[in-house]
Amino acid sequence: MVFVEDLNLVGLSRSMLGKHCLDAGFGQFFNILEQTCFKRGVYFQKVDSRKTRQICPNCGTETGKKKLSERTHICSNCGYTTDRDVAAAQVVAIRGLAAVGHTVKMLAEGKFIGIPVKQEFPAF
Repeated sequence: MVFVEDLNLVGLSRSMLGKHCLDAGFGQFFNILEQTCFKRGVYFQKVDSRKTRQICPNCGTETGKKKLSERTHICSNCGYTTDRDVAAAQVVAIRGLAAVGHTVKMLAEGKFIGIPVKQEFPAF
């Protein structure tokens, strides 16, 4: 499965970095990625992009806006610490899995409920 943020590309193109966003060709990249996933039988889904960098992927609480210079996600509620881009990617993955029907609640031990786990079968 591949999940990406559903970015407002028109809004990005009107921002201060608009020329750079248009040069990067995000819209075309997403179209190519979607077609490649379709050809290979991989599930592709765009998920809501709001506040992905402001939510803790571990406990789900909102941690507030971060300055661009702040590169580490630190949750004051549960103490979860990771790179801010990794935390945002984890939030996107959780939203994507929830969109396809998986339950993504975290237990105190840090395990997911409802996400299929690869089972190892003994070799005969």
